[in-house]
Amino acid sequence: MTPAPTAELRSPDRRTVLRAAGLTIPALTAAGIGAIAGAPAARADAETLLPTTYQQQPTFFYCGPTAVSIALSAKISPPGLDALAAELGTTEAGTNFGAISLVLTAHLPGATYRDQWMAGSAASAADADLLWSRATANVDSGYATVCNWWVGAGEYPDWGGNTSEIFHFVTIDGYDSEHRTLRIADPAGTTLTAGLPSHHWLTPQQVATYCAGRGYFW
Repeated sequence: MTPAPTAELRSPDRRTVLRAAGLTIPALTAAGIGAIAGAPAARADAETLLPTTYQQQPTFFYCGPTAVSIALSAKISPPGLDALAAELGTTEAGTNFGAISLVLTAHLPGATYRDQWMAGSAASAADADLLWSRATANVDSGYATVCNWWVGAGEYPDWGGNTSEIFHFVTIDGYDSEHRTLRIADPAGTTLTAGLPSHHWLTPQQVATYCAGRGYFW
């Protein structure tokens, strides 16, 4: 989790897309960004979840190593966070985007992770469909997907209380086929704010919109 550089401005397109998904600032604060008004609760028999081991990032800049560790835990016992941070080039400024796929691939025999950079400030329906297809196929094969989010002020899932933009790494480790939602393992936990849940259920459009301007690794 890394604060966005002050020189980088958030496009209004991002807020427009999230509002189109039925999300407003009051809804973010009261219900959480993952709770669409009127949506039924997820049914366990519609969910496919990886056997990941959740961790909370120990520092504000360790979201990258922690998200990678959660992803690796679906298949192996991952190295320690400090070792992963060294491999990923993590500093207080954040984690090297270009190292994520390389480190995931290096630790998972038979896997080849790829980068998907998403230009612009909003995701199209085609972007969301592609992310859904890739992330669910990964889960069905036993692998997690790592995302690099760009979260605008007031738009953080299940909170909405962030007053500035945040760059953040999270992991997709499951999906709900009935409601077409993705499960997000969020390393931030109480590092960001008290009471933030360890996991979010979000639509592919929401997840893809958070990835816009950054990307994901599948």
